[in-house]
Amino acid sequence: MKNIIKKSIITITAFAIMLTLAMPMSAEAARKKAPKLNKTKVTLTITKKKTKPAVQLKVKNAAGRKVKWTSSNKKVATVSKKGKIVAKKKGVAMITVKVKGSKTLRCKVTVKDNRKAVTKKPITNPEPSPSPNPTPNGECEHDWVEKEKVVETKYACTCGKLFDTEEQWTIHNDEVVENGETIHSFSPYEITETYYECSKCHKTK
Repeated sequence: MKNIIKKSIITITAFAIMLTLAMPMSAEAARKKAPKLNKTKVTLTITKKKTKPAVQLKVKNAAGRKVKWTSSNKKVATVSKKGKIVAKKKGVAMITVKVKGSKTLRCKVTVKDNRKAVTKKPITNPEPSPSPNPTPNGECEHDWVEKEKVVETKYACTCGKLFDTEEQWTIHNDEVVENGETIHSFSPYEITETYYECSKCHKTK
């Protein structure tokens, strides 16, 4: 009987020691899990004039660590301190998440716009109107004023390249991101033409 009790005590003690050793190892293994985002690519589509689509990003395995969110292009998409992304306008932005003590995480955000575009009428030289102060022979004493009109719009990338359309720039930027470079941004580049208009009769030349 004594031997049975002795063996039981030894078995229980060994089992308790195994549990004690296993617990800190499990905690250590959990701490070693690398933080990661719940999404690495997001597409948001704007369909209404006032309502802007949004999505919530979350960092897994980052409990107790300081997290900092930034957007490469706030005109396209913004991100809050808690990882909420809000679309602003058509384009591409890279959301960067810096987790203290770990590698930087990224999520590519593509914003599309399905709203009906307003067609802008091309600027044409206005037809001359009758002179408010005609000369005796019926002709206007022209007062020519120099003006400018937009004849073409291109898209200038921060790398110095020009693109005919925003779609061409988007393709270029996707290639940049795939090569591991920092995401680029662009701005419309307007090509203008000078003409002269009479301030009296509005005739142009």
